[in-house]
Amino acid sequence: MVLITAGLIYWKIKSKHQKDPRGPQFEENKGFLQHHSDALPGSRLDETESLLQYMSEDVCEYIHYEEVLLQSDPPAKRTPLQELLERMKMEKYSKRKLTINHILESFKDQTPHALEDLPRNFLRKVMALNGTARSTTIMPSTSEEQGSNQEKKQGIDETIFSHSDPDTTDSLHPLDVICAVLLCSDSFLHQEILSRMSMCQFSLPLLLPAINNPKGTLLLWAMRNIVRKWRPHSLAESRGFREESLVLTKMPTISFVRLGSCNFSKSKLLNMLLSSSQQHHDFFIHRDMESGNVPREIADGLVEISWYFPGGRQNLDLFPEPIAITNLHGDIESHWLQFHFLTEISSAVFIITESINEREYELLSSLQQSRAKFYFILNPPDEKCTEILQPLRNLAPLLKFNKSHLLVKNGAPNKAEFVKKVQSTIRSIMNSTHKRVNVEEMAMTARNIGIQVDEDCEECQRAKEWTEEITGEIEDIAKYKRKMLRLQGKLWKDLAEVEKQLYGVKGQNGNPVEIDKSKLKEKWLELRTEQNKCDFTSGLTKFTEGIGHQDAMGKHYFLKWFKLNLDCIARENLSKLQDEYERTCDPILLAELDESLSASSLGVEHFMLELGQFYEAECSMVKEGKMLESQRKFSQFPDIAADLMLEGFPMELLNGDASNIPLQWVTDVLTHLHTKLGGKSKMLVLAVLGVQSTGKSTLLNTMFGLQLAVSSGRCTQGAFMSLIKVTGNLKEDLHCDFILVIDTQGLKAPQLAQMENNYERDNELATLVIGLSDITIINIAMKNATEMHGILQIVIHSFLKMEEIGQKPTFQFVHHNINDVSAEEQNTSNRKYLVEQLNEMTKLAAKKEKGSREVAFSDIMDYVPEKHNWYIPSVWHGVPPMAQVNIGYSESVCELKKFLVDHMRNRSLNTAPKDIPQFNGWMTKLWYFVKYGKSPLTKNFVTEFL
Repeated sequence: MVLITAGLIYWKIKSKHQKDPRGPQFEENKGFLQHHSDALPGSRLDETESLLQYMSEDVCEYIHYEEVLLQSDPPAKRTPLQELLERMKMEKYSKRKLTINHILESFKDQTPHALEDLPRNFLRKVMALNGTARSTTIMPSTSEEQGSNQEKKQGIDETIFSHSDPDTTDSLHPLDVICAVLLCSDSFLHQEILSRMSMCQFSLPLLLPAINNPKGTLLLWAMRNIVRKWRPHSLAESRGFREESLVLTKMPTISFVRLGSCNFSKSKLLNMLLSSSQQHHDFFIHRDMESGNVPREIADGLVEISWYFPGGRQNLDLFPEPIAITNLHGDIESHWLQFHFLTEISSAVFIITESINEREYELLSSLQQSRAKFYFILNPPDEKCTEILQPLRNLAPLLKFNKSHLLVKNGAPNKAEFVKKVQSTIRSIMNSTHKRVNVEEMAMTARNIGIQVDEDCEECQRAKEWTEEITGEIEDIAKYKRKMLRLQGKLWKDLAEVEKQLYGVKGQNGNPVEIDKSKLKEKWLELRTEQNKCDFTSGLTKFTEGIGHQDAMGKHYFLKWFKLNLDCIARENLSKLQDEYERTCDPILLAELDESLSASSLGVEHFMLELGQFYEAECSMVKEGKMLESQRKFSQFPDIAADLMLEGFPMELLNGDASNIPLQWVTDVLTHLHTKLGGKSKMLVLAVLGVQSTGKSTLLNTMFGLQLAVSSGRCTQGAFMSLIKVTGNLKEDLHCDFILVIDTQGLKAPQLAQMENNYERDNELATLVIGLSDITIINIAMKNATEMHGILQIVIHSFLKMEEIGQKPTFQFVHHNINDVSAEEQNTSNRKYLVEQLNEMTKLAAKKEKGSREVAFSDIMDYVPEKHNWYIPSVWHGVPPMAQVNIGYSESVCELKKFLVDHMRNRSLNTAPKDIPQFNGWMTKLWYFVKYGKSPLTKNFVTEFL
């Protein structure tokens, strides 16, 4: 106990500064007191301040403080979590949580050399979908490597046969790192972590240990983002499939727990249960993995969950329907609440044990009211085989099990045979049980027994109710969009067409066509007036309130719930339309279904787009003198959109349906963003182009940790831009504040193939993004150069356009699905052939564009085949839906990212990055050039149109 006499402190200061304690010495007095108060609890600091003020009143008056004692209680014992966070230097994140922006801002790719590197290493790798993300191996320092070299020089003696345990003090158990990271992360980062762990086919934390609350936390919200697709055997003949949110999918749950100590690894057994004989995968972390033998510090009591989803192949699938497998880490006696939870949600519980003593027998006897079926996996030592029989005989009538519920591991011929026996037992359970639960129902059970659920916070529940008021009105998406989002669709398409005629109609040889511009301007104003007169619908009003009248946390929850609900509705709509399409033969009905399918996508971007159109219509009314500035109602919209961009949400740049940029809206949003950043808005621009479904969004998500939509029915439409903040040394190297990433819709999209201007739309899109970008990734999911012909035609057209205005874009061809290690060598001849093709296609395109002028590809681009081609393996390793992300894909994308960052670093030395006002100016010029054919080299060319 620390005792400090306040009077003593006072007299020390008094003797030091007799004359004027309220003068210059005041701060010194304060420093003296604060120095001594460091030994006291934080709550005493304000008392110290009061004491200082009182002392300064009158130095000559003697005030006796010996009666006043400031004392501290004995220091509280640090918890295992606090000690672990201190060792990993993560204490500051126990309250001020890690966010997704912390991850997006990190461009470092470092090998862990100390415990403090492990959390960042896990986050970086899991966001990059790297299968080694859970590894907690710490690479030795230079001095340790030298010690290892000394050992190599030693002679061979009897020490080689010693079985001393390896030193595990310099590492951590992977589950401890995962638990610590989750406890130090906010709920939105939880979603990203678990979504990417799921893609890697890692088991997911279902129930966090009771570390920072009495009974643990069930992770429901963290799994909301995960969507799985599978084909049950019941749909195998029809070749149908199901796609559903993971937390809403009902299925049998089988739990595995341990009673007492056990010689063999439960997690390793589960990995064998879930793996096909052709391909083993470590779903669960076990003792034979890297650092799996390190003692757990905080992860005991963790419940993990993994799933098996069939692919509709009876000879390959282990189970005919989806099934959930849970795994409790630690002994059930020490974690009885977690075990009780598992008995409530499970169809069957497998108890792994080597013996049953009297205390354990009493515990198991208390389960006789449970509705779960109990199975025992027995692994007794030979000398204890008979001892376990009597407890089992006594338990059998209580827990309602028989001999078939007892599986003896050491009685099986080998591991493979034993695994088959357990799999067969699980299949029989699936056939006999009618109990099927989803994660939402698991959460209800958890609440009933006092376990906390992560999404039960007030902000999350309020946002959920708010979004359900909007999405509850949506049944048919196409009808809802026509009724509630009226400014887009046909109205905007008509407006875009009038603008094109007004600003850029050309006849043969590019000569302007004589048109009555006054009539077109009149038509344009009519359409804008019609937009402005549209009512602000109830759904749009609620949406605006949701994003405009809440704090940052509430806004995030609102947008997440909104996206989750809209995606769920879109999947249901899409599934119904596809079923109708397959059953329909009527050409007229098929055409209607085609239109409904193309309109079946609905996301947050459609609501933001509607706000943008209301804003643009109002701006037009003000410019044309039809409305006073003081009458404006929507002037706050760009500010709201700018906030969303800062928080990581993508913003639409080019609308795919209307093939139009809402210039006023986009430039004003970016201008507000520039203001919010205090003018520090220099940015480098990176874009991706490619044929539809070649993995463009997946590539960007893997490379930068973005959240671009990649699920079924959610192909990117148009072009979207996302901001990534650049910090630290990289900010100085790149001379910029942000990287702006542009994701684009697929070129040569099948659903647009019937449109007469499809090729023109693709050319406009490609030219725009190439012109805006500092570097463009051209995604090609083909190995054969001749198959690239379609996309290369579009790209060459764009390069010619850039050459026309004096621009020389930088690009990289990224070839996907190249799994052969010798691909680069084998493609040498293909690359030479590609150069020939590019030259030939450039000449043809140049003649078409410029008449007689002959141009080769090398004239418009600095193309070096060896430097401008990347070969990336396919994303998936294995057979879907149980395939995991190919580690070769992750590593190759990481190498590409390093190259791109280095390239941008070198480019910034010669070309200063644009800030937002410069970007806005160039984008406006470029768009008028792309859409209306007016060269940005012409002075004041934009004013000619307005």
